[in-house]
Amino acid sequence: MKNKFDTEYIDGRIEAKLISKIAHHRLKIRDLMRRRHSADYPELHYISVKGSIRDLRVWMHMAKLIDHGFGLPYPVYMAKQLTG
Repeated sequence: MKNKFDTEYIDGRIEAKLISKIAHHRLKIRDLMRRRHSADYPELHYISVKGSIRDLRVWMHMAKLIDHGFGLPYPVYMAKQLTG
């Protein structure tokens, strides 16, 4: 019994981590794109935007690998609902 509750807890934590990371990177990209023309060093700002997009793709791909479903994974869906 205890092992079942431990795995449910861990699964819930993993799902929450995916949702929070995807939502964080979506908001970060939105903020960086909003301030892209007022940057002091445009080339450095471009690199940070590119890095945030790359991180978002990694987390979304991890959600797809963990979900094993067809279509949009649940953590990606929830992150879009929270940041939309």
